[in-house]
Amino acid sequence: MRRAVGQNTSAMVVTDFDGTIFSHGGGFHSRDLESLRRLGEAGYVRVIATGRSLESLYRAIDRSFPVDYVVFSSGAGVYHPGRRELLRRTIFTAEQTARICRQLMEIGVDFMVHHPIPDNHYFHYHSHGGRNPDFLHRIELYRDYAAEFDWSEVEKLEATQFVVVMPPGSGVYERMEEEFADISVIWSTSPLDHQSRWIELFPEGAHKGTGVAWLAEELGIPAAKVMVVGNDFNDLHMLEWAEHPFVVANAPEELRKRFETVSDCENWGFTMALKKWLGRTGGEVQGLTGSASSDGGAC
Repeated sequence: MRRAVGQNTSAMVVTDFDGTIFSHGGGFHSRDLESLRRLGEAGYVRVIATGRSLESLYRAIDRSFPVDYVVFSSGAGVYHPGRRELLRRTIFTAEQTARICRQLMEIGVDFMVHHPIPDNHYFHYHSHGGRNPDFLHRIELYRDYAAEFDWSEVEKLEATQFVVVMPPGSGVYERMEEEFADISVIWSTSPLDHQSRWIELFPEGAHKGTGVAWLAEELGIPAAKVMVVGNDFNDLHMLEWAEHPFVVANAPEELRKRFETVSDCENWGFTMALKKWLGRTGGEVQGLTGSASSDGGAC
């Protein structure tokens, strides 16, 4: 892999996007943006690891955003923004895609099947007919890219991922893990209604953890030199992989019990985690603002 000119690849800082560094209510905190800029000046590798597709991510940021790499679609792809270059992707074969569609139909869940990267913002949707407002909201939000399920098209598709949208209180996750034991099953809280559960299916071994680990290996950076900040269960693999994991205070309680907690997304939790990490590892980034003394919550 070609490295950015002048880039120091001795350490890497990874942040989830939605709910970790980007708030749907308040956008980005100025301190977090400044921290990313300062990291770049100091030569650290800056990575966003997001569940979004590239198209969805660049609805929220522009090409000048201070980041060196993007691990997107929950680890299915790795991208270099500066060169606009796709570095890595994973896909289901057409045979696997058709098999998984049939299994999901038999289970009776609402799902989307996404086209292969880099066009994975396009998807076909299939509903079993029950009430599912969050599912309909996602279709409407991406109406320009959504198409009703059509076997004649889907059976030939090499898919990037499946997204199953489950209303609050649905207890299907355990069955999904059993039914799809041979692939990656990742779940998170809906970023739309913040209540429904999204269950994403990816090719075996594809998740944020493997995406970040692959990038670190390509750059020659050991896990001991990587800091990770997340906020939801789709961040779990990369939080478990990194030796310096943090979660923001708006993360689910189960994650807050397992990982060190910093301030919430809207109160520069990313910067707080960064300062804690630098203080422990002896790293230095000039010009960081704020205090690292808080143990979580609003500042």
